[in-house]
Amino acid sequence: MTSDRPFLRRFEDLKRYIDWHSEDDQCSAELVARLTPHFEAIVTDFYDEIRRHATAFRVITGGQRQIARLKNSLTVWLHDALEAQYDADFLEKRRRIGRRHVEIGLDQIYVNAAFARIRGRLHEILTAQEDLSEDRRNVLKQSLDKRLDLDLAIMADAYHIEYQVRQVPVDHARLKQQKLLAVLSGDALAGAALETLYDQAVAYLMETFAGDFAEYLEYRPADQTFCLRSAAGWPLPEEDEPVDRCSQDAYFRFITSMRDCVGIEDHDLNTELSPPIRYREHRIVSSLQVAVRSEDDVYGILAVHFQKRRQFRASDYDFMVSMANLIANAVHRKGIESQRQQSEHQVRRLIDRLPAGAVYVAGHHLQVNQAVEVMTGHDREQLATIDDWNRLLVESSDYSSAQPDASAEGTIHQSEVRIVRPDGEQRIIAQLKFKSAVDEIWLLYDITEQEEQRRKQLQAERLAAIGQMITGLAHESRNALQRIQACTEMLELEFQPESAEMKLIGRLQQAQDDLQQLFDEVRNYAAPIILETRPTDLVQVCRQAWEQTMPLRRGRDTDLQLQWEQEVLIQADQFRLVQVFRNLFENALAACADPAIIRAEVSLADESLVRITVSDNGPGFDETIAKRMLEPFFTTKTKGSGLGMAIASRIVESHGGQIVPISQPGRGGKFLLSFPVAADAR
Repeated sequence: MTSDRPFLRRFEDLKRYIDWHSEDDQCSAELVARLTPHFEAIVTDFYDEIRRHATAFRVITGGQRQIARLKNSLTVWLHDALEAQYDADFLEKRRRIGRRHVEIGLDQIYVNAAFARIRGRLHEILTAQEDLSEDRRNVLKQSLDKRLDLDLAIMADAYHIEYQVRQVPVDHARLKQQKLLAVLSGDALAGAALETLYDQAVAYLMETFAGDFAEYLEYRPADQTFCLRSAAGWPLPEEDEPVDRCSQDAYFRFITSMRDCVGIEDHDLNTELSPPIRYREHRIVSSLQVAVRSEDDVYGILAVHFQKRRQFRASDYDFMVSMANLIANAVHRKGIESQRQQSEHQVRRLIDRLPAGAVYVAGHHLQVNQAVEVMTGHDREQLATIDDWNRLLVESSDYSSAQPDASAEGTIHQSEVRIVRPDGEQRIIAQLKFKSAVDEIWLLYDITEQEEQRRKQLQAERLAAIGQMITGLAHESRNALQRIQACTEMLELEFQPESAEMKLIGRLQQAQDDLQQLFDEVRNYAAPIILETRPTDLVQVCRQAWEQTMPLRRGRDTDLQLQWEQEVLIQADQFRLVQVFRNLFENALAACADPAIIRAEVSLADESLVRITVSDNGPGFDETIAKRMLEPFFTTKTKGSGLGMAIASRIVESHGGQIVPISQPGRGGKFLLSFPVAADAR
């Protein structure tokens, strides 16, 4: 926000300059009430007028869908302008609009004209309000004009700043062309749809050359016609119909016969080629065009046009040819993929008793072998479709990119998936997929035990490394912290108790304490957990943890609601478990507004397992936060190390238990804990 302060000061000066008063603030509600019902008519009129002006309409490249989005944005803009909530967010939104006008090549003169048109319509509406006195009508009009003038000033300022920044030297323009080519190449290699690539290419032409029109014409060899597949400046046809014919026009025969870019700086001076009628109708003067083609086939024409004479550089020709080659390669690849999809391949039947799980996928249907039935706990009738399989998945993650298979046409994908069996048990499955154009073969291996062993070993190694590092760091830092403490204590003698210097010293001491606390928390997290277990009552653990939160609850309206069916004992370290539940209660108190109600429900899941559900009446958390909540150093708080829940999770797991955050946004935080029941309590 610091960089915005000069602009905020300038804006406040503008408000004083146009004589903005508190009465203008009071006009907001009335202006909103009287003008909002007419927004739809104003917005419709606004974009109908844009359609009649080619230079303004050329910036709309997305057709009716983009216009629908822009209409909604204009409605929001009108509402915000009338409310006049002039805070930093409001100003940044207006500045963003000004910068966007530069990006899309909309001349500022059309913005000014648009404001004038909207202003006129709003004035007409106020004039037609028969229940308004003449004096009140004038007050509202004057206040409305001030709002529009301020909006226009903000956007114009941002427009001119952005415009000046974009006046880059030629070398920078070439660099930008190379960057755009790299982006287009990456999207093409990633398999983007051809329509997306066409739209990108047209948008890049408009951005690079600041043209008046740009287009991609797709060539149809069957009838030797061109179809306008993507365009900027002129609208796409309502239907997918031809716009030009190659067979009857020497102009397009010449363009498609060339392998290099064709630049025409002035169509009127080019007597050898007569441009298409639509070029003349839109007063196109200069054009830069290139055929999109392979060695043997023509796919289309990529072009950018200008209504003023334009001279082209060698780098412009190179840019056009490179872009055409990228699109040609993408079209060629898509053609190969389409041919593969049309061909059909059959694989031999699955060997039912194969030790590994095997799945054959054709279309939406599955065939599984006996190993898959054992692995998932479902028979093959319950695993007949892709949807049946997806219902088993808890999560899935690819850990290698697709590799071509040397023995057949297709690719191999490796991934790990987590599935849930009917009994609620989760298993980790290694999945190897061979994908061809028409079918897939999966090989499945249950690696749950290996993954659990690997996870524990990795965690132990990480914790040992963290513990060793933080112990050394704390040891080496202790002397420095002690010197800081000694210096601050000496400084305290030099200043008055309530002075600004003493406040700074206090903040320094607090920072020192925070650093020491962080050392302690990380060391505690990494240290091995040694339990001193004995039969422990979970209800008493909850009560003791709640008592320890008293300092946080002082002066607040809070309540702990404990529910249990019967006394259940578990073999546990009571001190450690109190630490777990205290952490849960403290987090709940921090998240809840008063009255804060926290519930702890203890119940027996079966003879060997006890469950505790801890919930509150706070805002809750989403699935993304729930997945990461138990990770070390993850926190949503402005302060804190993010180790509290990670330590709690380690303590619970060291007891042979489990803690699971439950996502229920808007319905309060919720955690499910489970522990094995003590042997003498069964």
